[in-house]
Amino acid sequence: MTPATDVLVVGGGPVGLAAAIEARLAGYDVVVLEPREGDIDKACGEGLMPGTLRALTRLGVDPGGHVIAGISYRAPARHVDHRFRSGPGRGVRRTTLHAALRERAAGLGIDVRHARVTALEQDEDAVRAAGVTARWLLACDGLHSTVRRLVGLEVPGRGRRRYGLRRHFRLAPWTDLVEVHWSRTAEAYVTPVADDLVGIALLGPQGMSFEAALAGFPELSARLAAAPAAGSVRGAGPLRQQA
Repeated sequence: MTPATDVLVVGGGPVGLAAAIEARLAGYDVVVLEPREGDIDKACGEGLMPGTLRALTRLGVDPGGHVIAGISYRAPARHVDHRFRSGPGRGVRRTTLHAALRERAAGLGIDVRHARVTALEQDEDAVRAAGVTARWLLACDGLHSTVRRLVGLEVPGRGRRRYGLRRHFRLAPWTDLVEVHWSRTAEAYVTPVADDLVGIALLGPQGMSFEAALAGFPELSARLAAAPAAGSVRGAGPLRQQA
């Protein structure tokens, strides 16, 4: 096969677009394949750590959001706070981050095509997927990667299977820290993502109810008691994958 482009990125989410931008800035021709259109929303903690924020700035991407100054680890009657030493992070809606990355990719002339990869061909010179032949392929197609399965790199998961649920609530953030709460069965991650919006991500066993799991965090439940939900619950999992 004769390569028609340098880099083929499978997956047009945040990781895929960041990889495509990095490759384009390095001087390579890039094609991105993504079957979905628009700004893609998924269950996500939505917190960008200081190093991530610096990496995005280097790529020319600066999404709006809310300052994160550190992490607060919380359990009943006790907590430990850690403030970042290397500068702030940022809470950012996943759709906001995706939109900023898409805009930057478009500005760099990156070719984003709406296509789904169902098969791969490879020889000594190139790899081909969804009608595109490239020198290299980057598999950035998420938790349940099709490319990982097609090339035989998928490994059955071991250990505890955990799942994530996320919902937003309409209220002003009460802290500039990401709060991490523990209960007997789940963890809760609280991220301020705007001046009037807080994201709650819960990690726990398969089949858990968002409302029931949230009730296991008395301090957090009290904070959210009068706050209206903004949007539906989104889920993802199992979160532990191996390759």
